[in-house]
Amino acid sequence: MLNIKASFLKLLFKFEVVSDLPGRLRLKVNNYKRLPKESVEYQNYGIEAIKKLDGIKNVNFNFVIGTILIEYDKYKVDSKTIINWLELIKKLAVENERLINDLSEKSEEEAREIVFKILDINLANIK
Repeated sequence: MLNIKASFLKLLFKFEVVSDLPGRLRLKVNNYKRLPKESVEYQNYGIEAIKKLDGIKNVNFNFVIGTILIEYDKYKVDSKTIINWLELIKKLAVENERLINDLSEKSEEEAREIVFKILDINLANIK
């Protein structure tokens, strides 16, 4: 979890909506070809972070074509709320970049718990 700055953060920085159907949201990650190869190793953290939003069923990163497919329960959440959540994750990552980098002294599990507590605290701000 130590090279988050170079990989996971960049993964979520710039995206555009490619398809927005009720229950399915597909995003194109801009400049995905520039992502470090180790980004793939961190996709589970990205999936876990996105799934913290109630109603998210499945998240699939496609590193070959640079897309993220998010399947969700359209009765619990809408695409606007999902995009707001993704923007908040990005904002929190930037605001806490120093903390995230300082977690290199912690075990991967300890670092994950700290980062996800920050997400949990801010989850109430989404809608």
